[in-house]
Amino acid sequence: MATKTNQLIEENNTLREQLTPANKKYYEDLLLYMRTKEILKDDAVIEQELLTILTDIIAAQQDGVSAVDYFGKQPQETADDILAEVPTHWFSVLKMIGSVLLGYVLITAIPALTIPTSPVDIGTEIITGLYFTMAAFVIVTYIGRTTYKKQHEWGRLGWIIRWLLACVFIAPGFLLSFFLKTPWQIYLTGFIGIALICVLLVITGVIFWRENDKTIWWPFVPIVLIMALIGIVTRIPSWQAFLLNTDPGRIGLAVALGVALIVFYVLIWMLFRRTKREH
Repeated sequence: MATKTNQLIEENNTLREQLTPANKKYYEDLLLYMRTKEILKDDAVIEQELLTILTDIIAAQQDGVSAVDYFGKQPQETADDILAEVPTHWFSVLKMIGSVLLGYVLITAIPALTIPTSPVDIGTEIITGLYFTMAAFVIVTYIGRTTYKKQHEWGRLGWIIRWLLACVFIAPGFLLSFFLKTPWQIYLTGFIGIALICVLLVITGVIFWRENDKTIWWPFVPIVLIMALIGIVTRIPSWQAFLLNTDPGRIGLAVALGVALIVFYVLIWMLFRRTKREH
């Protein structure tokens, strides 16, 4: 099922480029609404419905009919009617939750293994991951339910308020990761730590390679690789004392982490600029 869904998404992404700017804006609002409003619905059925709508809009466009004239000025009502007929698919939801949680663990596990003298708190990882997973679903649902609401009623102040509320909502997750301590702490030093980092890199690399749209994940690649490299070299006995116990070694590690963060933020900025130009 996941393969079928991915194929539908990929076909949708390709065909969407045939739309005029106005039709593309109209359809992408509809797409965002249908994908996010009902996260319990069968995503494969939703993607098939979206693809059918897209092909109809493209056919109408070729006849000189705009999306709004073909599909109507109230697409939310039609979308709601379609979503009402889509069955709930609990297995897909559980699989999605597992995927988000796994993604969080993979993203945070390598940074947690960067310094071998610090323990990895498995309990904190799980609890924090569950919180961020829940937060992600709440935010996605909110986006879906407000897609067709008037976003400009409060102007710039409204965007600031929503941004602050989002920060407040996700802040507990960061506080948990910094301050929550559980008894499930383990030290992964030496060869065991190096082997685990290598395994995590391979798993993360395979998932990244199989991802259809890699654009959003590219900024994470340099920082993950640099942190993984630091985690490996600081576990090599002949290098560990120099890197962790001397000023030149610690400064070198700090510089490497600083470079990783700078590259990360530059890539995020470039991604934001590109997304802004495309929309």
